[in-house]
Amino acid sequence: MLKHPVTKLEALFTIIDRRFENTLLNVYENSDIPVLLVTRGKGTAKSIVYELFGYDEKKTVAMSIQTKNMTKHILKQISDRIDFSKPTGIAFTINISSISNALYKLCIEAEENFKMGSEEMSLTPKEPYHLIVAIVNSGFMDQVMSAAKKAGANGGTVVHARGLGSKEAVKYLGITIEPEKELVLILTTKDKKLAIMESIKHEVGLNTEGTGICFSLPVDSAIGMKIEED
Repeated sequence: MLKHPVTKLEALFTIIDRRFENTLLNVYENSDIPVLLVTRGKGTAKSIVYELFGYDEKKTVAMSIQTKNMTKHILKQISDRIDFSKPTGIAFTINISSISNALYKLCIEAEENFKMGSEEMSLTPKEPYHLIVAIVNSGFMDQVMSAAKKAGANGGTVVHARGLGSKEAVKYLGITIEPEKELVLILTTKDKKLAIMESIKHEVGLNTEGTGICFSLPVDSAIGMKIEED
């Protein structure tokens, strides 16, 4: 893994209502992004208002890697097609500190081969948010969100996964690694981060049936955060 300080790369995460999935994928396809992962998840925020206006708890989660310039272009294309002023989704970026040389060159070539528009997105100030990632045994998502909301979180997105724990975890931590996992993604303001993580740790930590772990990542920029602040 090599560091590349000259041209910065970012990981862009987009979480939107599933009815906009084709719209999102069309943007990525037209932009010729070198690295794109797409999966499906489920929103955890419950609201009568959401139901009345038809907002979907089924989510599409996308993660791409590209240069900062390409990120701005993609976000502009997405926001032109999806109204982020409504609770339809969020998008945020995390800086990449190191990456393989081959992937770095691929991202640079992708930017050089693509004509950028002159318009740029107006993003939130640098690092006002953090992404909290909680990994728990399957079936404990509700406990995670209950603990998080007690500490000020408004909602999150859950993605199903499969754990491949090592024997060392059993030996040193005394826990059994359950294969079915749930990843709960919570985007929150910096001042709420520690309280939310402590609450999750207390309710669904390693010493509970959920055997959860929790960590956070600083977010560089974000759009669609109005629903998180309400």
